[in-house]
Amino acid sequence: MVYPFSESRWVAGLSLGGGCFLIKNICMAQSAELDALRAAVKGMQQDLQKALSRIEQLEKEKAVDSAKLGQVEKSVQAVQSAPSAFNPAIGFVLDSTAEHRAKAGGDFNFRAAELGLSASVDPFARMYSFITGSKDGFEVEEAAAITTSLPWNLTAKGGRFFADFGRLSKFHPHEYAFVNTPLSIERMVGGESRADGVELNYLFPTPFFLRATLGGYNKMGAENERLDDTKSRAWSRFTYLGRLQTYFDLTDNHSVEVGSSLAYTPSLRLTDTSGSNRSLAGVDLTYRYQPLASTVYQGLTWGSELFFNSERRPLTLEDDSIVGKRRNSVGGYSYAELKLNRNWSTGFLFDYAPSIDDPALKTKGYSPFLTWNLSEFNRLRFQYSYLDDKVREDKAERGHQFFLQWTTIMGAHTHGFRGR
Repeated sequence: MVYPFSESRWVAGLSLGGGCFLIKNICMAQSAELDALRAAVKGMQQDLQKALSRIEQLEKEKAVDSAKLGQVEKSVQAVQSAPSAFNPAIGFVLDSTAEHRAKAGGDFNFRAAELGLSASVDPFARMYSFITGSKDGFEVEEAAAITTSLPWNLTAKGGRFFADFGRLSKFHPHEYAFVNTPLSIERMVGGESRADGVELNYLFPTPFFLRATLGGYNKMGAENERLDDTKSRAWSRFTYLGRLQTYFDLTDNHSVEVGSSLAYTPSLRLTDTSGSNRSLAGVDLTYRYQPLASTVYQGLTWGSELFFNSERRPLTLEDDSIVGKRRNSVGGYSYAELKLNRNWSTGFLFDYAPSIDDPALKTKGYSPFLTWNLSEFNRLRFQYSYLDDKVREDKAERGHQFFLQWTTIMGAHTHGFRGR
């Protein structure tokens, strides 16, 4: 069928208008979908930003919780490494004697009541103290802190303690194998080597035990009256110590402990205008026989110390003027203790104690002793002593002497390696 030209134009226009309307509707639909898609993407971006912010907040909270947990873990480790931090070990020792001296008579002697406290402070230090009461009153005998985690095998100690000089001068009297402190220690060292100061120990990385000690103190010796512990002074009037100590096994049953010590005071005042230095040297040797086939309650211990003291001592002239004269004195002791079984032991002590003012005058002591350990906390000891004393003018301290010592222990108390 053939249409005229006018009809053809009308049909074409109608088709074109319908197509434009359709395209317009399609474009409008696509635009609406695009706006919706854009809104959806924007919402997703906002949700993602919120999620990232929440994650960051959670990470911060986790870091804080981890820090708190780390602090808790450190606290737990500190308590685990120092289980006695809140529960220190406490011990109490009572030491007394019944005595008879041929030239003076008898006496009940309350020697000491000693309270001991010790505990770990934290993973880095521990502390201990001994407070002693006697017929002369109360005093802080020891109170010191000791490091436990220094590098390079070092250990530091500070406070009041027994300086690392010799062997027996570091013991409390009730820890001896016999009753009394040897006179050689009393005269040469000044009794117990008590000192206010500091010490540094170094343990050598050797296959056997080898330790060095350096120390500095106000003075050394509980009965040392050359210096005053309570007064400030020049550093040259302090006492400085060096010690080297070793221990090694000869065989499975035999061992030896050897030490050498030097305490040096650069300046001691004899008068207001004169003074000099003092040196005290010591060598100690301890031999132990501990048979493996038997218990630790059997064996033999032989211990000896030799002291050499050199200093200027005051000398009063006929015109009552005081001058200083250097005196060199040598003294020491030697003892042996035989452990028979769990309850009984016996031994002998020889003591050689010169006068530091006049070394030609000497005191020699001979003392056999017998010990009965009723238990590890209760002990009786009988000792006979004969003193050939040319030093003291008091004749009551000479001749035959008898002692019955009773030592009791309550609570925590150990001497460690000393009690072997």
